[in-house]
Amino acid sequence: MVTMDELLSVIDLMDEGLRPARVSAGDVIYPPGGRLGPRWQHDLQLVLVHYGSVTVHIDGAARPPQDEGSVGLLLPGHHEEFIFATANSTHHSWVQARLAEPPPRLLARLGALPVAIPASSALTELVSEAVAAARSPLSTATPLLGALAAAAFWQYVGDAESGADRPDHDVISRARGCLHSHVTDPELDLQEVADAAGVSPPHLVRRFRAELGVTPMAYLWRLRVTAGIELLVHTGLPVGEVAARSGFKSVYHFSRKVREQTGLPPTELRQEHWERL
Repeated sequence: MVTMDELLSVIDLMDEGLRPARVSAGDVIYPPGGRLGPRWQHDLQLVLVHYGSVTVHIDGAARPPQDEGSVGLLLPGHHEEFIFATANSTHHSWVQARLAEPPPRLLARLGALPVAIPASSALTELVSEAVAAARSPLSTATPLLGALAAAAFWQYVGDAESGADRPDHDVISRARGCLHSHVTDPELDLQEVADAAGVSPPHLVRRFRAELGVTPMAYLWRLRVTAGIELLVHTGLPVGEVAARSGFKSVYHFSRKVREQTGLPPTELRQEHWERL
């Protein structure tokens, strides 16, 4: 039996100490030639540039300019100064988190990341939601903001470690976005996914194989099977309805895919799960 202490140790291991003690989020537009600082950075901070550009000087050394659609990571314990574009205004959002006792392994992991990457749609959305939560009148606004801030930092880590700074990352990101958005559409084909990603089908297949180890359509079938299994075990919908809602044209095809992945046909998989509960 797992004890509460054991469970908490697992949670600690999973979050690696990224538990914000204090969080702020917001956005601001700086006029041409605007400046921020010099200041001492006490927190973790994400800076998402919507338009314009900013050059951040860290301990006297200038980073490459951060342009529209990029997000940068700032770490505690450094001297900073922001110099914004001189030709036009700059609009940026930020999420800032004070960590009570950041463990060295977390800081080492963050320190090994690129200082800025292209902002994925997921990261952009998390920052936007964090800014909205900071302004929310909800009684739960403070814990909600803390959760969104932690999620935004982990999204940055995941994006950076998966290669969001590589030119082809946006191709994969756009293709995956299309696949996830149309997982229930049985008519979705490779050409549509390639069009959404802005590349040819052969190029998309090569990139998917290199990055994810599968083709785009194999990735789509995995999504559909996963969606179908979720509906099987969490709803009482008939198997035929589950198949249709998961993007399958036939119950036979759905059943075959579920059996391939789980070793059980849909009805037995559902019954086994329910009996366990």
